[in-house]
Amino acid sequence: MDSLRPQKHTQPYSAFRIPHSAFRAGPALITGGGTGIGRGVALALARRGVDVALVGRRAGPLAATARAAAAYGVRAVALPADVADPMVRAALPDRVRAALGPVRILFHCAGVAAGGELGDLADGTLEQAIAVNLSAPLDLTRRLLPDLVAGRGMVVLLASETALVPLPAAAVYSAGKAGLRAAAESLRYELAPQGVRLLVVYPPMTATAMTRGMAAAAGLPRFPLAHPAAVGERIVRALESGRTTLPPTPGDRLLAWAYTLAPWLVRAVLQSQRTRFRQMFAENQVEGNGD
Repeated sequence: MDSLRPQKHTQPYSAFRIPHSAFRAGPALITGGGTGIGRGVALALARRGVDVALVGRRAGPLAATARAAAAYGVRAVALPADVADPMVRAALPDRVRAALGPVRILFHCAGVAAGGELGDLADGTLEQAIAVNLSAPLDLTRRLLPDLVAGRGMVVLLASETALVPLPAAAVYSAGKAGLRAAAESLRYELAPQGVRLLVVYPPMTATAMTRGMAAAAGLPRFPLAHPAAVGERIVRALESGRTTLPPTPGDRLLAWAYTLAPWLVRAVLQSQRTRFRQMFAENQVEGNGD
């Protein structure tokens, strides 16, 4: 599968190379740590001896992932929390410190796949999506900067192909991910001098109950989806090796390249598939890997 093949990577920001000998120091805070990519990341870290704090909305999946991580002999705690709530975010750093100590690795895996055309969105959908996909990663990074700077830590942000090629019926999701991508590139300038490394990930479409439902709704039930455990392992390997960007799959990179060179052509193709995209996003206005 293309999404799991080794990919060549050219380091575009040599000045941002940060020594990563502290990778094993931990602990790691993972938002969206109960399911999907967040769970895959948590188990990949646990296999390397890193303690993990798992944050999400649903206590059940968080507890299950914590048990699976603890089986590797690390400390793993489940901290139910809705990162869309600013007051919850304000209290979260102290909760993690009390359980595991200062945070050294911060993974932002929580996300909301807010889909649907703008006029069809329910009240509150826009606010929740921007809060989870953009505000929460920036706010939590800001609040945890003292820990990250003191420990020469690491931050991982999950971007999206939609940040490079906005899709029909995904204006809110595309906007949030594009904002996150831009924020990440700006943050490099201030984090690197403080010894904090930033990894931006463009994950493939990953198999979850939500994405399987989206593929089925779009009439593509056999659409190839990457396994979340494999994606999590690949992200941690990228972090471990000192990379600053984990780019999209070759197919997604080709689409982004075409959109840069001939946006009118890509827009025409996407417009012809507008109905399919509306169907795909229709049931996912406020769903995602936020739990």
